[in-house]
This record gives sequence, C-alpha cells and structure tokens, in this order.
Amino acid sequence: DLHGNIFHGRNLDWNLPEAVLNLAIDVNFTKSTGDGSTRTSFLGSTLVGFVGVLHGMRTGRFSVSLDARGKGGRPIPNILEALLRHGQTPSQHIRSTLNSGDHSFERAVTDLATGPLINEAYFIVGGVGGEEGAVIARNRAFAQDIWRLNASVFYRVETNYDHWNPVPVSDDRRTPAMEGMEAIGREGVGVEGMLRVLQKWPVYNHHTDYTGVFAAWNGTYQSWTWRLVA
Repeated sequence: DLHGNIFHGRNLDWNLPEAVLNLAIDVNFTKSTGDGSTRTSFLGSTLVGFVGVLHGMRTGRFSVSLDARGKGGRPIPNILEALLRHGQTPSQHIRSTLNSGDHSFERAVTDLATGPLINEAYFIVGGVGGEEGAVIARNRAFAQDIWRLNASVFYRVETNYDHWNPVPVSDDRRTPAMEGMEAIGREGVGVEGMLRVLQKWPVYNHHTDYTGVFAAWNGTYQSWTWRLVA
C-alpha cells in the first residue's frame, strides 16, 4: 500500500464438490509455552483430515500460498519422488516452513525454494513491508525462478503459469488481474481493494472455491468460501 505494507491475496480454483468445500477450515496452530498455556504459532487454511496447509501466515513475519504448476505432475513420478527422495507434497512443505520457528521473510523464501517436492508448484510469499514479496517457481528438486517485488512495481500476479511465458488464451486470468491491480493503484491496496480484484471475472470464476486476503504486518487473515448458483 502507500505506506509500504504488504497485502497478499489468493483465489483457490479447485472446483471442489460442496461436501468437500464444507470441510474447509482456518486453523490456529498452537504450541505449548512450557507453563501449561499455549500461544498461536501460525494461522493456516486446510481441509478437515488433510495434513498439509494450502496457505498460511505467521503474524509479523510472512504469509504464503500454494499455486499449482504443471497440473500437479504425473502420479508415478510423484510417488517415486516421495519414496526415493523423501519428497513432501507442496502443502506439507508450506506447513513445515510455517512451523519452523520465527522465520523471517527471507528465511521462509529460502526454505520454500529448497527441499525435495513430489511435484512442481508455485509458492507465493509476502512479508511485512518494502519489497518483501516473491513468487517461487519450484521444480521437484529446486527453485527454477524466484520473481520478487522491486521498486518499479507494487504487485505481482501469479495464475498457474510461468511469468516469463504468455498465458493460454483459453485461461487468461493474468491480464484481468493485472488490469484490476492497475485500476485500484497502490493507494487502493488493502482488504477491500484486493477483494475487488479477486472477485473480478475471470479471476473469480466457476472453479473458484476460496478467496483469502492476508497481511502479516498487522495480523489480518480473512477468508471466504464460494458456492456458485447454477
């Protein structure tokens, strides 16, 4: 925003059946303080019975969300990666990073950019201010690219395709999202402004199940689930 604070927005487009969507939850993950009480370690969103985290936040540190890359890979190579290299699913990697102490933004980027995964993914990471924003394009073994915020741009948009390649005409959510960000401008960045962009068609579409806006600098963690009526 105009004050240099980072806001992080995401749409989850999985086209989940309503019975599964009803299992979507935002969770306070807690740790014991040693005196019998507990404190919130991080916030995360997941599905009941699912061990990974689809997006989450450590207040005062960073937020992170998962985006599919390469359609999630192929089943046999994914299984072999898990068995032979002890690869994690991307959602498990997010949970491990969120759970690994009071990481800074840069430490989170380093952790998410490394470590074996069973399939390709994008990790979108937001910090608290300045240029603390990055899109990590992950292969199974390493980060192919880390696309950061810089002084010349106030946002990054990731929609399941490598940013250095054009998006398919049949699935161009990138252009409307960028147009939406340009329309609100830096002065419009905030929960309401981000939600306006995330609800712009086709950024929001028939496959959209979940929308979230997070701000690690002030603890904002807001989420919505959607059911399109035929």
